[in-house]
Amino acid sequence: MVRPPALVFIGFLLLASAEASAAAPEAGTAKSVAEASKRVESARAALATAVQRIEKDPPSNADLDAALAAVEALKGALDSGASFETEDLDYAKTVLAARKQLRTQREYVEERRAKVYIFDFRRRIDASLATVNERMAKVSDTPQSMDDARAAVEALKKLTVEGRPLTNQDPKFAAYLTEVDATIARHEKTLDDRWLQQSSQKQRGLLADSRKNLSTSLAELDKAWSDEKFGAADKATAALQKQLDEGKPLEERDKAYRADAEKARAEITQARRRMEDLVVQAGVSRVKAEMGPAQDELLVAAKALRARKPTPEQLAEAKTASFVVRKLVERYEPQAARSQAIGQYIAEVKNTLVEVEVALQVRSLDAARADVTQALRNLEKRAVTAEQFEEAKTALVVLEKTLETVHAKNPAISPSAAEARQLLKDGRATMDRRRYEVDLTQQRAKVDEARKNAAALVAQIQKETPSEAQLQEADNAVKQIGVVLEAGAAFVKKDRDYALYAKESKERMAELSDRITRRKVVLAAADARVQITERLAATKEKLDAAKLVSSSDGDVETASKSVDELMQMFEARAPLEKQDAGYAAYAERARAEWLKLVEGLELARQSRTLRRTTGEALVAAGKAADAAASATDLRKRKDLYASALEKLKGCQDDGARMVKENASLATIDVLVGGVPTRPQEVMAQCAQKAEALKAPQKTADVQLRFQDGPKKAYDSAKQFLSKGRKSEALDQLNNCIAEGRILENQYPDFKEQKFDVGGNSMSVLELIQVCVKERKPLQSAP
Repeated sequence: MVRPPALVFIGFLLLASAEASAAAPEAGTAKSVAEASKRVESARAALATAVQRIEKDPPSNADLDAALAAVEALKGALDSGASFETEDLDYAKTVLAARKQLRTQREYVEERRAKVYIFDFRRRIDASLATVNERMAKVSDTPQSMDDARAAVEALKKLTVEGRPLTNQDPKFAAYLTEVDATIARHEKTLDDRWLQQSSQKQRGLLADSRKNLSTSLAELDKAWSDEKFGAADKATAALQKQLDEGKPLEERDKAYRADAEKARAEITQARRRMEDLVVQAGVSRVKAEMGPAQDELLVAAKALRARKPTPEQLAEAKTASFVVRKLVERYEPQAARSQAIGQYIAEVKNTLVEVEVALQVRSLDAARADVTQALRNLEKRAVTAEQFEEAKTALVVLEKTLETVHAKNPAISPSAAEARQLLKDGRATMDRRRYEVDLTQQRAKVDEARKNAAALVAQIQKETPSEAQLQEADNAVKQIGVVLEAGAAFVKKDRDYALYAKESKERMAELSDRITRRKVVLAAADARVQITERLAATKEKLDAAKLVSSSDGDVETASKSVDELMQMFEARAPLEKQDAGYAAYAERARAEWLKLVEGLELARQSRTLRRTTGEALVAAGKAADAAASATDLRKRKDLYASALEKLKGCQDDGARMVKENASLATIDVLVGGVPTRPQEVMAQCAQKAEALKAPQKTADVQLRFQDGPKKAYDSAKQFLSKGRKSEALDQLNNCIAEGRILENQYPDFKEQKFDVGGNSMSVLELIQVCVKERKPLQSAP
């Protein structure tokens, strides 16, 4: 439903008002008279400003929207302070003035908005009017130009109808629409006159052609009589009459065409009289001359059909003769309508024709009934094929179509037609009944076949170790019973015996499914026993390898993974324990063995840790000590000795702790240099080795401390002195003395040991004395 423009405009105003109200910056009730007064004054000032902006011509849409929003803002400000109007006189006076401003300026805003809408609407009408004038100027005799102009006029007319409700708001706009309406009426009259002129010319041409054709046909008929010429004249008369009927509306509006139409009607009347005279002149003899041979053949056919059993050739000849006579009768029926004598002769021929046609129809019905009867008898046989059902269906269709072609109300045909209709009804019922019976029998056979196949496959998987494919095949065969039963679900409600049979089949299906499930459980349990047994044996082998004195971390890790995988196998096959008691007992025994393996794995893991902590640490410490002894870098030598001592300490402390926590570890062997040794002996060797490394480690530490301490400070002082930087040299000499004293006190046993200092051999005390001596002149220097 399209709303009038005025309603659209009002809806737009309401929507804009709602939006402006929703956008008010100060929402809510004022808390005091001062606040309410401030809101009202602010809103009044904003409204006055907004109204000034829309006084220009034409105002912008944005200014109009802002003015409407200002109106709603003032209304909102008044509403927010409504409770104070009866409490404060000054505020009440302010509100009174504001309400008057709201009323007058709201009307002004709405009026301005309406005028802008009318202005825009008038611009649309002007544009449409320009299009109309342009197309009217281009109107010619071509249909396209007239259609374009009429479409433009209709568009303008529709636009004026839309703007009609706005005339109440603006008298100038109303006067403008009146002028546009007058222009539309003038253009419509111009188009109608042009159309009438073109239509009249076209219709007069067609009328002249039809009159000429009629005149030509009558002239040919006058020369020599023939059915073809008579038919042509008859068609020309009908065509001229049709042309007159089509141009009837033009007669009231075009005098010239009305005169031509009156002449054409007179010519039609004369033509019909002339044709009637020609028919009378031709007489019955001519019609008999053409129809006589065909009538004789028809009489012979009628006599043959009266026999009890006419031959197929006689039936065919009768059909041909009746067809020929029927066509001739249809040809001469126009002449019969004009001549009483010809009409009587045609009526006599029709009597014989009807007799033959009725006899043929009865024979056709009898043949179709016989075919249906035979087809229905075939359906009553024990084994009925789909082809026989199709034959019966086709025979019934043939009988139905034959019934549609016969004159069932004819007394001679009606008994046979009634019997045929009854046979159709009974035959369809018989075919439906037999179809149901055959379908039911076939459905039972399909279910029997599916059950037999499923039972055979289920029995096969019970006798031997079946493959996965055989199990799947048996499972699919059982499911196929359900598929076949589902296909015959409609028979369950129709046949009680089949319903019981279907129920028993479902029970059999469930039984077979249960047997398959039990077989799968047995096979799964056997497979699980084999897999677990194999994994137990493999895990024991890996654990034995992890227990060897020469085992590695990889051997222990391999044994650990095998133990974990064995546990996962138990967990994965846990449902089998509830389904197979034999497997449950086996799994319980296997888990007991697995627990022993877990204990053995833990001992192997601790043994491997002890061997790594003691024997391997002793070997690694020896290698580190040898590397330290041969290292020229003092810092690297110190780190290697520290690493060796750390390993040896771990050998003693961690080894002792592990043996204390697990006494059984004391009996294992640890490889030291390829020789199996008890852990206590290995820890003793670690202690001896650690004691032996203390002295070289201490020496390396003293040497590094000397190098990084006093020697480094002395060398730095010499460099500063060579550059004349006495203050920095003095600081470094002081560091040399201090670091030397610290080293002397920490390692008193090494204070006499000689160290290399700038190519000279010095002890710590000697280096200190050198630094003291060289410091004195620097201390006394200004």
